[in-house]
Amino acid sequence: MEREKEGNVPNFIKFNPLSDYPEKCPPRGDDSLVVYTTSLGGVRRTFEDCNKVRLILESHRVVFDERDVALHGEFRQELKELLGDGEDTGVPRLFVKGRYIGGVEEVVHLNETKRLGRILNWARVERGVGRLGCEGCGGARFVPCFDCGGSCKVVNGDIKERCPECNENGLIHCPICN
Repeated sequence: MEREKEGNVPNFIKFNPLSDYPEKCPPRGDDSLVVYTTSLGGVRRTFEDCNKVRLILESHRVVFDERDVALHGEFRQELKELLGDGEDTGVPRLFVKGRYIGGVEEVVHLNETKRLGRILNWARVERGVGRLGCEGCGGARFVPCFDCGGSCKVVNGDIKERCPECNENGLIHCPICN
């Protein structure tokens, strides 16, 4: 306490563990934990890797913004823009307070060496039950479109048109939790 008053703060208090990671901030991710995943089980390893990262984050009891690239094409585009052309854009990918941490290998390694816990504690990410269950979407963040019922088509007079409200899968952001 007295050291801090004198300006002699120990180095371990000053050190920012996020300074080792590049600044790549997802939209609305400057003050949160963002993980890009997929819910599609077509490629088993990718699906299992996403589940592994999700489980690690839930074990730390942190609130995170999960962006499923299979449910919303804009999330895949966001990830491509964040990582650039030269980098693999496969999921899962973790970002902490605007810093790119890495994929499954990096997250697992950080967790096993207890560095992930230190990063999350230092960053003061919101603590909670992990993915918050919403009464509207059950934590999926998307619901079927109210206008077209998920078909992506609406009738305007005698003409069938693409529904302007939903994404390519007939989904809209949950009006309750988004």
